[in-house]
Amino acid sequence: MFIGCTGLVGMLTKFIGPLTVSPLMLLLAFSQVDLMVTHISKHWVAIVQAVTLFATILYLAEVKIPIPGVKNRRFHWYKVNLFGQYPYLIAICTSWIFCIILTVFNLTPEGSAARVDKNISLQVIDESAWLGVPYPGKFGAPQFNLGLFLLFTLSAMTSVFESVGDYHAAARVSEERPPPSHAINRGILAEGLGSLISGLLGPGVGMTTHTENIGVIGVTRVASRWTMVMAGLFLIVLGLITKIGALLSTIPDPLVGGVLASSMAMVVGVAIANLQTVDMSLSRNMGVFGFSMMFGLIVPKYFNKFPVENAWSWLNQILNVLLQMPMFVGALCGCILDNTIGGATREQRGLRPRGEIYAGGIDECTYSFPPWAMNILNRIPGVQYIPCMPKEKKGTNRVGGEEIRL
Repeated sequence: MFIGCTGLVGMLTKFIGPLTVSPLMLLLAFSQVDLMVTHISKHWVAIVQAVTLFATILYLAEVKIPIPGVKNRRFHWYKVNLFGQYPYLIAICTSWIFCIILTVFNLTPEGSAARVDKNISLQVIDESAWLGVPYPGKFGAPQFNLGLFLLFTLSAMTSVFESVGDYHAAARVSEERPPPSHAINRGILAEGLGSLISGLLGPGVGMTTHTENIGVIGVTRVASRWTMVMAGLFLIVLGLITKIGALLSTIPDPLVGGVLASSMAMVVGVAIANLQTVDMSLSRNMGVFGFSMMFGLIVPKYFNKFPVENAWSWLNQILNVLLQMPMFVGALCGCILDNTIGGATREQRGLRPRGEIYAGGIDECTYSFPPWAMNILNRIPGVQYIPCMPKEKKGTNRVGGEEIRL
């Protein structure tokens, strides 16, 4: 929250480019390989789930399904891009139903990872209440640990790097202009506020952008903010109905591995697409990207075998966690090298030239509040100086011969 409120992240975006974000995303995907293999290897049903998901995303995305409806008080068949809009939901439900069939007809042995009638899962469903409202202190009084605080602060900074890259990637996929500083500050502020609420309510799960969702936006072609708002409200309601959460716990682990593998595939695609604005013909850019990737792969493995040991246990914990985190090492290396090595312009590094707007979406209201909200904010003195608030600027800029208002 502090980073978003003060506008610090807006200043950091001047130094965070694709050569910092892309290694971070790729290393994030590579770091999940062992976990994916662990889940997928439990049962071959994960292959069914992965094949179904890839089929809906790659082969059936443009197939339109006729849906009956009414138009002008007459029966009408609507053609809906069902597979393209709900690929993950269709794949998960299909494979989940397949697991239920395997369980009902005993086509898989007792204790198999593909069964949905495990005693633990059934017990959780039976003992869970229908409604559950979280509140501060429900799981005990909050505690403070300096070592953990510093550790999570540094981890949050790594998450900020990823989020900034995700914002730009989402804008590119949505065919909008890159987000201005105030929008990035507001996004980080929202993530910090969500993490604060999560910590107060007990789960302790930090809120951050989900890179896989950028791939989903590209597949479904749905990037409306109102859609995201309604989805968030829907998930909040589901979170209050604890029986649904208990029911979701019956999803077999192999399916989780299949979804994770498919999602990480989209992350890799977004990471590579993020480099399309970088001039990779320059040996300088190739070196920065290559060294960042290798540092992110080698350094964590080294410190995993030979951890840091000194007299301060809290410092050991912080250094070992950070140096064993591929995303942090790769992103930090990429950021330092990209900003200290010369031989490339900002445009060749994939960064926006100073004082210029990228060609793309030209709707100046994309990153602003609704008009009625902007009218109210503009009447409040001093609001325009808050870094996370949208600002109305006077003047013009030209991109490709077209005049664009600022």
